[in-house]
Amino acid sequence: MSIADGRAAPGRRRATILALILGAQTVANIGPLGIPAIASVIRADLGLTLAQAGSFLSAYYVGPVVMSIPAGTLADRWGILVVLVAGQFLIAGGLAAASGSATYPTLIVLMMVAGCGYGMLNPTSTKAVLAWSPPAHRATLVGLKQVGLPFGGALGAALLPVLAVAVSWRAAVLASAVVIALGGAVSWLVYRDPPWLSAAGRPRARGGIRAVFLTRDLWLVAVATGVFAAMQTVWMAFFALYLQEVVGLPLLSAGRYLALAQASGMVGRVAFGLLSDRVFGGRRRIALAIAGSGSALCSLLIAVTGAGAPAWWLVLLAIAFGFVGIGWNGVQHTLMAELAGPEAAGTAVGLGLAVSSGGVALAPPVFGWSVEVAGGFTAPWIALALAMIVGLVMLIPVRERRRPI
Repeated sequence: MSIADGRAAPGRRRATILALILGAQTVANIGPLGIPAIASVIRADLGLTLAQAGSFLSAYYVGPVVMSIPAGTLADRWGILVVLVAGQFLIAGGLAAASGSATYPTLIVLMMVAGCGYGMLNPTSTKAVLAWSPPAHRATLVGLKQVGLPFGGALGAALLPVLAVAVSWRAAVLASAVVIALGGAVSWLVYRDPPWLSAAGRPRARGGIRAVFLTRDLWLVAVATGVFAAMQTVWMAFFALYLQEVVGLPLLSAGRYLALAQASGMVGRVAFGLLSDRVFGGRRRIALAIAGSGSALCSLLIAVTGAGAPAWWLVLLAIAFGFVGIGWNGVQHTLMAELAGPEAAGTAVGLGLAVSSGGVALAPPVFGWSVEVAGGFTAPWIALALAMIVGLVMLIPVRERRRPI
């Protein structure tokens, strides 16, 4: 039996599981992706440089570099529930501790700890959705699950600045940690694997691990989408800061534009899944090419966006980048899983997350350093757009598998 057998699962149970996974993915991202919206407040409190203030997401994504492959492998071999729940509690614990940080090094280390939890949650939740999904809807449902990242980011970008202004940034981060811990408790009570998974998915996992690491196409997709992920994270880390420091917006207004981009990304993740499943007949690279090309164009456009830019232009820019720059993620997860096959899906998604998270961890500090060296944002935005060409070229030789009917 295979992941395709998830289509035989009762519809109500499938809907419950998918709703649970979407909820877990959403609340897990409220704190980490909301932090860039209050980066200026943290910067002022701790006396940080611009590069340091833009490095919070980089530190967070060191965790997935370390944990994504082990977590995906554990989910393949031991089942999903324990890894799913442990990841959520580790994110919550790391953020709760980070809310009490008095120095930059302490904050960065604790963000890495929280990121290890996300490195456990993300590949495991993808494997859960794949296990419960009919093949013809696979990318759409994985994309729907991945809506949790921008949805959580939108909530965080909207709510954390309000809490930070009303109370403190520490209270805002702590509140997000409490919500994530509650999500972990609900997952423990509700989630169950589909019946076929324990019989079919785990025994062959060891051989699947070797196959994942020896598959050229998996590495090509992982490295290519590492560029996508780097661009996405630079935008999330620096968009609000850019709007404040260059365009001249106040904190709450800049946070609202970041929230708008995250909300557009929610739509994009479902839309790209539907395009890949329905319009392109299960072909994933076309959807990724559209997303990458659009992201590069948006980075060129923001490079020429300066002080006093009109609100309508900022709205269009936020919506456009959110849609293409955030919307691709579910298609990448699906492609990695399909290239590996059902027995090694978790490991393959973990590999993709580990490699792309390396780009995520490096890109914001490099971008921030580039801004300081260049004396402005224009050249770094253009360089970011040019880097996308490398990612798009790497997708050309990838050989996609035809999905099962």
